[in-house]
Amino acid sequence: MKAIPFRRAGDAEALRVEDWPAPQPAAHEILIQVKAFGLNFADIVARKGQYNDAPKFPFVPGYEVSGIISEVGAGVKNFKPGDEVLALTNFFGYAEYAVADERAAVKKPKSMSFAEAASIPVNFLTAYHSLFETGTLLKNARVLIHAGAGGVGLAAIQMAKNHGCTVFATAGSEKKLDLLREYGVDFPINYQKDDFEREVIRLNGGQKIDVVLDSVGGSYFKKDLNIIKPHGRVVGFGAAALSDRNIFALPTLIPQVLSMVTLSMIDLMLNSKGFYGVNMLRVAKENPDLLNHELGQVMEEFSAKRLKTVISRQMSWHQIGEAHRLLESRASTGKIVLMVD
Repeated sequence: MKAIPFRRAGDAEALRVEDWPAPQPAAHEILIQVKAFGLNFADIVARKGQYNDAPKFPFVPGYEVSGIISEVGAGVKNFKPGDEVLALTNFFGYAEYAVADERAAVKKPKSMSFAEAASIPVNFLTAYHSLFETGTLLKNARVLIHAGAGGVGLAAIQMAKNHGCTVFATAGSEKKLDLLREYGVDFPINYQKDDFEREVIRLNGGQKIDVVLDSVGGSYFKKDLNIIKPHGRVVGFGAAALSDRNIFALPTLIPQVLSMVTLSMIDLMLNSKGFYGVNMLRVAKENPDLLNHELGQVMEEFSAKRLKTVISRQMSWHQIGEAHRLLESRASTGKIVLMVD
């Protein structure tokens, strides 16, 4: 079959479609003929050799696909060949064929395109898990979402607004702030111009807030903890601030790292605040029944038309280098989806 492997740590220019051994489904797995797959910032981190959970080079990346089941493994009960599905994969999604645990898959609604389906698993499951599985989210909660114009950000904004929350969100350009307004964000904040810590408190009438979703990490985490109430929580699901390990960038990364490793558990306890880390790959591997429940909840929301996909670019998988550069530049919004053609 054809696939896009990471042969070694390096730049996006080296990526191309090439031959790779076809996978076979094990017990309780399904083999999917991939029609589309989604790009995620974790792919960039893995390509640079910075993702600890990634397989050893060479390997095929990719965490989410949509397509048609071509074969099922022993014990599979809920799917059959010919079913159209969307699924989370344990890497190996940039390929013509990919395997997935049947609990990490769901049938694709007939009204949904393969591109739309491939854009859902990572972003919407991360958003759902971060908002609803890490603690109680009250309907009048005040929530800050960093990188609001990204794929997870736009998914989380929809879910929080549907739940009756007041939403603050950060972005780095006026174009992205306009997008946040289109999605109903109550208080868009340009982090390039304003200190979000001071701005959130100011916009909230001097009061602290309930929940922060943070995909940036580094020095952001301490500021996040400063603006939450007792019983509030910060949910971290990425560390984009540390994604550049160029030697020339090391001096600027030192304070980011120190800010993360010096978080005090005693301070959290005394102030009744929480920090919750989210890694959906670990959830998929070690708690697949929870993942299956969350996937069902997300798809119910789509069926009820309370959520919409957030695709910003749909490209051929032969444009993989360009797609990686676009995502890495942080100039994109929403989700980039690659079509297997």
